[in-house]
Amino acid sequence: MDNDLKKISELLENYVNEHNFSKKINDFKLFAYWTEIVGRDISDHAKPKRLKDKTLYISVSDSIWANELSIMSQSIIEKINNYLCDEVVDELRIRCK
Repeated sequence: MDNDLKKISELLENYVNEHNFSKKINDFKLFAYWTEIVGRDISDHAKPKRLKDKTLYISVSDSIWANELSIMSQSIIEKINNYLCDEVVDELRIRCK
């Protein structure tokens, strides 16, 4: 029986890896837990819009916040990747609404 469980576990792991579910789950978590990741202050003025090729596109309320996020971009990237335990983001693109 133990051997059967190991085979099932390996099959599930292979299936998840082949279909890139881990990436999709982390992408979802980035958007779902944005406030928790970056904090309320940033979240009130900046919203993630899309993630493509490890570039996160963020919409901000005004140019002051665009400048602040630009300055803090490396810190924000580290927070995201640490929270998700994966290298999900390596660049931010920040735009005013």
